[in-house]
Amino acid sequence: MPKEYQAADFSSEVLVAEAEKFLFARVPPELSKSHLRRGRITARLATGESSFDAQMEPDGKLGHWFVVPPDVAEREKISARKRSAFSLSKLERQPEPPLPKSFKALLSKSAGAQATWESTSTLAKIDWVHWMESAKQEATRKERATTAIDMLEKGKKRVCCFDPSGYFSKALSCPAEANE
Repeated sequence: MPKEYQAADFSSEVLVAEAEKFLFARVPPELSKSHLRRGRITARLATGESSFDAQMEPDGKLGHWFVVPPDVAEREKISARKRSAFSLSKLERQPEPPLPKSFKALLSKSAGAQATWESTSTLAKIDWVHWMESAKQEATRKERATTAIDMLEKGKKRVCCFDPSGYFSKALSCPAEANE
């Protein structure tokens, strides 16, 4: 098995997100650096007898965080403010990202943008979607979808001027922790 697909074990304190009340954990920075890319990526995680694919979100500090699915938390008796052991491994192939509704509607109306989109790598598509979704306001997300179509129509396969790690722009971070 190639080194980049080997599993890496780590433990992390499981936290509760303040607003949405979901459980999440952080990947240690050195593990993010050695096993993940700077931007958003999906990885396989295992804990106890359970495994799941998780979207690794950049934390703005060159690390990542992920949501612990409720069914896994229940099955493995994972609770907030407790450390849990995880095993992380890369997927051989990244899943195609789900498209924002406004972008999907615009893409269906532009043959040129569709052709460029179909010839774009999955990682580049992930960055496009991440760029659109990272806007804080709905109006900005819709504007970015329109801008993406324009760039794709011009044959551009990568979104420019977007720091997918959030490190340089400080636009991305872990969720705020709930005070319990």
